[in-house]
This record gives sequence, C-alpha cells and structure tokens, in this order.
Amino acid sequence: MADALEEQKLIAIVEDDPRLTDMFCNALKLFGQWRVHIYSDGQTAKDQLPYAGADLVLLDVGLPGLDGGSLYKYLRGHSNTKNTPIIVISGSYDWELHRMGLQAGILLRKPFNMQELVSIIRALLPEE
Repeated sequence: MADALEEQKLIAIVEDDPRLTDMFCNALKLFGQWRVHIYSDGQTAKDQLPYAGADLVLLDVGLPGLDGGSLYKYLRGHSNTKNTPIIVISGSYDWELHRMGLQAGILLRKPFNMQELVSIIRALLPEE
C-alpha cells in the first residue's frame, strides 16, 4: 500500500483561501490519483517546498508572508524546483503580472473551470 502512495505524483498547493484549497483538493481527488500538500502562506512554502519533492506546484499570486511573484522567482532559481512545473493562479491581468516581474509559463486566470485545471495537470503529469 505504501508503494502505491509513493508512486502517486505530489502536487503542492500554495493558496491562502481555505475555500479554494478545499475545492482544489476535492477536484484533484475526484479526477486524479495525486497526493496533495498545502501551504497557506508564501514564506512557509519558500522554506519547505524546495525539499518536499513536489512534481507540480499550484501557486496563487496573492499570498500572505511572501507574495506569489517572489515565491515563483525563488522556486525558479532553486536547484530542486527550477524544472518543476508551476501553474500560476491569479485574478490579475497579464500587465500586472509582468510589472511584478512574473512571466509565468502557465497561467490560469480566476475564475476558472476546475476541469480545465485538471486537464492542464494531466498534461504536465502524465500517468506512467
């Protein structure tokens, strides 16, 4: 049983809104076989996420402690997470993200369809 759990991909969710976090967790459990680790503030995510072994990061831009833009840049510069796919979730416009210095490869704008998110995750983390 432990082997099956270890084979599941780990998705790190960095989100401070408990309603969104619950929604993400429910959708990910319903549509896929993924493990989930939640970080509710940017500073905790910065301290722990590079060592968590996440296969993918779901990152909100508006976070307490350390904003998502700064965390994104930190994760991209860290040897453990520089190649980890990061899906940035934001209600901001592209020009606002660009002003923050955030040129995210994958951006999901709020509000979004949960099935769209799951499709993106499946594309980034194919079943083996």
